Amino acid sequence: MMIYISIGCVAFILMLIFDLNKIRLDHRYLNSLFMVGILLLLFCSAAIALNDFNSQILTSWRWITGILALFSLILLIYTLFGAIPFKKTYIEYERNTVVYTGIYALCRHPGVLWFFFFYLFLGFTLESKLMLIAALVWTCMDLVYVFIQDRWIFPITLENYQDYKKEVPFLIPNLTSFLSFIHYYWGKVSE
Repeated sequence: MMIYISIGCVAFILMLIFDLNKIRLDHRYLNSLFMVGILLLLFCSAAIALNDFNSQILTSWRWITGILALFSLILLIYTLFGAIPFKKTYIEYERNTVVYTGIYALCRHPGVLWFFFFYLFLGFTLESKLMLIAALVWTCMDLVYVFIQDRWIFPITLENYQDYKKEVPFLIPNLTSFLSFIHYYWGKVSE
């Protein structure tokens, strides 16, 4: 079953090729590689989950971790596909602008946090050692991926990214970024 973890690692390579295509190759057909990478991760996740699922009675601990996994997945999907313009980000390859508000006020790569917590809590819910290993390995791959994005890709593909880097932390939110995040959503609620 470790093969699925390895195949999941290939997904990050495909997503990196998608990003490199935006700055170097400019081939329309390579624009689908991000989605192919996502689907590959979904396939590997499902294969591990189906193989390792412990169908014993769900304890309250497993219910709690299951709810936390679902919450993390919702945040991940929102971060990747709802908080930024989908078509401009994943289909067209024109230069985009940085999103300073909302979830992206917390840190420059909040998807990594939700990704890790989703797989961690999913591993606990399924009582799957392999899923917990996948959580660690894939998060390490994700960290390498976002480091490359942050250092070499986003400064080219996103306007004002260098200014954004000065204002918003890389991965771990700080008090200022957390308050900016809260202020944004608090303002949305009170409107």
